[in-house]
Order: sequence, then C-alpha cells, then structure tokens
Amino acid sequence: MAPQNTASLRVGWIGLGNLGIEMAKNLQSYRSENGLSAITVYNRTAAKCQAVEQLGASVAGSAAAVAAASDVIFLSLFNGDAVRTVVGEILDAEAEAGEASQTPPLVIADTTTVHPTAAQALVEEIRRRREKQGGRGRRVEFAQTPVWGAPPMARLRKLVLITNRNSAPDTIGAIAIPAFARTAIQVDDQAKAASFKILGNFMIAAIIESLGEAFAVAHESGISRETYLEFLREVLPAPPLLGYASKMVAEGGDAVKSQVGFAVSGGMKDVGYAMDVAKSVGMRLPVAELAYEHLQWVEKNGSADWDWSSLVYALRKEATLPKEQQQQQ
Repeated sequence: MAPQNTASLRVGWIGLGNLGIEMAKNLQSYRSENGLSAITVYNRTAAKCQAVEQLGASVAGSAAAVAAASDVIFLSLFNGDAVRTVVGEILDAEAEAGEASQTPPLVIADTTTVHPTAAQALVEEIRRRREKQGGRGRRVEFAQTPVWGAPPMARLRKLVLITNRNSAPDTIGAIAIPAFARTAIQVDDQAKAASFKILGNFMIAAIIESLGEAFAVAHESGISRETYLEFLREVLPAPPLLGYASKMVAEGGDAVKSQVGFAVSGGMKDVGYAMDVAKSVGMRLPVAELAYEHLQWVEKNGSADWDWSSLVYALRKEATLPKEQQQQQ
C-alpha cells in the first residue's frame, strides 16, 4: 500500500493485555494531544477498555465493529490462535459489508508475538479470501509488526517496532512513532518479522536464564543477592538485565511472583517458538532448551502467572537438591 496522509486515517485497537493497554493509552493520548481522531478499542474483557475510554477513545462491542470504524487496526493479543480468530471475524464482516473495491484498504498491524508459520498462514488466508470474492469489497492487508519492550518501556513510549517492507511500513510507522514506539526496524516479509521478534525474546530469555544461574550459585557460595546485584549495576547496567535482576532480589527474591511484566505462560510460548525457528534451519538453541525446562518446572510447581524471571526458583531448587539428598542418606 502506498504511503498515505496518516493524519486523516481512522485507527482501531484490539487487545488490552499488560502491554496492549499501555500502547493503546499512549496512542489515544498522543492523538488527543495532536488534534487527531480518537481510536476505537475492543477487548474481550470489556472492563479493560475503561482506562482508554477515559482518555477519549471510543469503545466497540466487537472486532468487526472496530473494523467498520477503522482504516488501520493494531492487534495486541496473546498468541497466533487469538490473532487468527480476530482476523477471521474481521474478514467475515468485511465480506458481508461489501464496500466498493475503490475504498482504501483496511490495514491490520499485528503486534502480537506469533510463530512465523502463523503469520504466513494469515497472509495466505487473506489472499485466498480475496480471490474468492473476485476483488469485491474492501481489500484487507495484513502486516506482522511485533514490538520489543516490557510494559514499563511501553509506558515511556520507548518500544521498538518491527515492520516489513511489503506491508505499509511507512503508514504503520507514522501512526506508532512517537505515539507508543521510539523507532522501527524494517525486515523483508511477515515471517521474517515474526522470527526477528522471537529471536529477540530468546535473548531476553537467555539473560534471565544466566541471571538465575548466577544468583543461585552466588547464594550457595555465600554471596548475597544484594551484593551480586550491586556488581550488575556497576558493571552491566543494561536496563533489561537490571530490571529482571532486581525482581530476583526484591521482596526476599519473591518479587518475581508479584511484579509480573511477562508471565511464565508467555515465556514458554516464545521460547518454544525460538526453538522451532532454530530447528527450521537445522540448528539448536541449548540455552533456550534450558530456559524452557526451568519455565516448565515453575509452571508445574509454582504458577504460570508469575513473571518469567521466576525460572530462578527452578535453579534455586537444583541448588538445594544435593544437600537434601545428602541429608536423606
């Protein structure tokens, strides 16, 4: 799609989870501050819309209603299945509406972390439906546009957006930056955008795994968590690293249960996707395999709703097992 004057575009938002709600609030605030039209929002749990509505957004009763009121829709959902369901509802509604083919296309920008095959399957499904309709109705374009950054970064409008050159990158970037993102990185296509995001999340998982191992060994060596955190602050002061390290120390090491930015369930999904991406090119990610194993342990013995940095509990358990076994002998 050729770049448009984005000031005149109607914008919708579907999905108000921990990250989505911060992005939607920032987008609505930015548009209000700059005299742009209000966004239209929808979330399965309607109560979550109130925070965005209070800033001036309009609330819709369905994904189809958002589509009817929008030229560009951003999605922020949990996984590929949710995206497929929502996009299907939008496609059904657009087919029934039967608008003239000359109408500007509806662009769906999906910020969800999905498997590369899921992103490609959606593109093919949209193409198949378009061919079946014989070119009638409003054209729908799908763009895989995931974001990097946790909710605290979202609140500060410092997310990094991934776009792909085949799907309205200029239009999507102009709406998102600086409303809820600080910059965009462009790749070649939908599948690459999904893979790029997944491999970025793998790096975060690798950091968390390394932190958990270091804290566990430091503790068993008589070095306090607070002392090890001081080293990290002085020598490796990267915001993501310090953020997760602080959770492993605060509240006696239990802040990983209460300060949830990205849950264990989501971590398992994304780390699993990363292992799949590696497998598709004949490789392995050993650190991802370890992290996945530890996340599984937390899911089974703790809660899938804890922050994914709670994998440190699995490492703490590993550290105590030899002592427990010795005491039993």
